Amino acid sequence: MAPSSHGLGQKAIYFCIYAYGLYAAYLVLECFDFLSLLHTPEVGFHATYDIIHVAFFIVELIVYAALTLGFITMYIYSDKKPLTVVFVVLSITLIRIFMIYYLYWFSEPKVHFVPYIYKKSNELSGVVRGLLLPFQIICGLVCSWIWLCIFRKSRI
Repeated sequence: MAPSSHGLGQKAIYFCIYAYGLYAAYLVLECFDFLSLLHTPEVGFHATYDIIHVAFFIVELIVYAALTLGFITMYIYSDKKPLTVVFVVLSITLIRIFMIYYLYWFSEPKVHFVPYIYKKSNELSGVVRGLLLPFQIICGLVCSWIWLCIFRKSRI
């Protein structure tokens, strides 16, 4: 494996860490925002959700924190096998594509087991999700492609 291609592969994993870590950090802020509105609503406002709906966000936060830690572990591990990295990153990316499709485009809130606050939770959610969710997919696909090229070069 050439040192330059390995360095490029490390940078690709690094961008995946940022993509998933930034979204996890945003979910922390969103959970605090939802919980604060439930606890002490502003005058004239009331929550259209309950603690069970916020639990979905908390579960998503835990999943994203775990994925970020997984990418960090993959980044730190020095004896990576390129095909393993491709399989792991591509699996995560494909699952994420399916979840984005299901949560945001496929179903209507009334037939959907996930609360509507996923689709529009506050003024910032559309912007953050519009930027970070495609960024996660792009990073995953680029990372998989780079590590697949590293695998092909290592076989020559």
